[in-house]
Amino acid sequence: MLHIISISSGHEVLFERIARGDVLLFIESAVLCLHKNSQAAQAILANNQQFEFHALQADLLARGLTADKIISGINIVDYQGFVTLTLTHKVIKTWS
Repeated sequence: MLHIISISSGHEVLFERIARGDVLLFIESAVLCLHKNSQAAQAILANNQQFEFHALQADLLARGLTADKIISGINIVDYQGFVTLTLTHKVIKTWS
């Protein structure tokens, strides 16, 4: 399942409700959670072996975030990568 996340809080609930192996795509302001010093960083790091994490490049750049400022193990995707993720997952849930 693909989870498209556009909220920047409440991730502790998110990790309780998704299944091992699910894919998470952070977009809009949710990409701020991927900063190495964010409050959500520890929860994301604790779960990065169970889930596949992606972030939309345009939203990272719009918020001044680059690959060296975000948690390691996050796959950065462009719009084409976003579309590919939606095409390869039959079930999509949006968290907004």
